[in-house]
Amino acid sequence: MLIRKIKTGILVSIAVLGFISLQAQDTEPLIEVNSAVDTAVITIGDRIRYTLTIEHKTGMRVEQPGAGVNLGQFEIKDYKIYEPVRKDDHLFLKYEYVISVFDTGTFIIPPFPVAYFPTDSLGAYKIIEASPITIFVRSVIRDDKRELRDIRPPIEIPYNYWFLVSMLAVVLLLGLAGYFGYVFYKRRKEQGYVFRPPAPPRPAHEIALAEMEALLGRSLLEQGAYKEFYCEISEIIRRYIEGRYFVQALEETSLEIMQDMRDQDISEELYQLLREFLELADLVKFAKYRPDTRENETTILQARRLVEETKVVFNPLVAEDAKAPESLNQNRT
Repeated sequence: MLIRKIKTGILVSIAVLGFISLQAQDTEPLIEVNSAVDTAVITIGDRIRYTLTIEHKTGMRVEQPGAGVNLGQFEIKDYKIYEPVRKDDHLFLKYEYVISVFDTGTFIIPPFPVAYFPTDSLGAYKIIEASPITIFVRSVIRDDKRELRDIRPPIEIPYNYWFLVSMLAVVLLLGLAGYFGYVFYKRRKEQGYVFRPPAPPRPAHEIALAEMEALLGRSLLEQGAYKEFYCEISEIIRRYIEGRYFVQALEETSLEIMQDMRDQDISEELYQLLREFLELADLVKFAKYRPDTRENETTILQARRLVEETKVVFNPLVAEDAKAPESLNQNRT
């Protein structure tokens, strides 16, 4: 009887431990991102070793960062990408950056975003960020004491007669140039234009469509240069928005552009289309996302539709005097 109770207790303990192990596996995160530095207090110009580690389960896709990462005011001097290490069902990725800053004060390495897909398919992606890190930069000058000296007496400047003569000559020449210029202006004004009127500027939509055709002619997508293509087509649309809506789109972030476009006369459908266009472009430019053929075709169609459906075309008015000769000819016949 006692042996049976002991066996029953052992089986119950094994079952409880197995249940706890399953619960721990269920709660284990899919991906973890950590950041660290070798020192948080430096003097101006010193270099910091910034390390980014990513641990994720196998069977999911992670867009790996490269050299063009945004580390705030810190300048990247060197970087190194380590080979992935696999342990059981996890992959360990490590990236190391040598950075520096040339100013004193308190600086923050911003949160580092990492885009990942829960599965290896091209479904919806998610963003996880590494924690920000505060860096204190001190001046190389430790002793701020200075020796005060007396002010030097003023230096007497000798009178320069040649300078006076040259200034009088310059004033005389400017007066003569102004007189002959005025005479020239009066004569030309009587004959017509003083200068030929400049040609009217091209409409913003014509410039944008021409730039898009030139960009597609370079075949960047066929060559796999996704980042360069999305950078240029994004700038084309931003320049078009500046010329069409007078919004400083080239100096603003995508979020700021969308906030400004809320005040413009644009439909909700086009507003959402612009938001999707900018989000995908930012993902390719900053998160190393590689779009597929369908996404590339959709981006091109969205860019053309944004321009075509928001362009402003002015039709020239026909002057009444231009119709007069035609009416006179009709009366004569």
